[in-house]
Amino acid sequence: MEKKIKVFLDSNVLFSIAHSGKEKSRSFLIYEIQTLGILRVYLSNLVCEEAFSNIRRKKPGAEELLNELIAGSKVLEDIVTHLSNPALGKLPQNDQVILSTAVYHKMDVFVTGNENHFKHLYHKKILDTLILKPVEFLNMKF
Repeated sequence: MEKKIKVFLDSNVLFSIAHSGKEKSRSFLIYEIQTLGILRVYLSNLVCEEAFSNIRRKKPGAEELLNELIAGSKVLEDIVTHLSNPALGKLPQNDQVILSTAVYHKMDVFVTGNENHFKHLYHKKILDTLILKPVEFLNMKF
């Protein structure tokens, strides 16, 4: 059995799927690929908190789908660690915690649509973790 790709979703990706709905969200394909046994979706407590906070404010009716997405993911404890990459110092504190959690747990890919904060890190690896936009991840060959 081949090793599953470990994919960590940022809160904006999780929020986007819940906000748009399964039928309209291209990023929901990540969960569909997971059902094929190719990858495993990971989140952290902070990712879930941020997604819930935004859904409650912007589309409260989507909380049920958000709960379903979280239940279909492995939720990890947040890890605050110093990563020796100077580019990470530019990130807001919550983003540093979320990314360091993904790196600490040796995720293969960190998927984020947050271009404001992560644009300078797209296509780069922090230790074993490659940072990609959702569309770039979905365009990978599996």
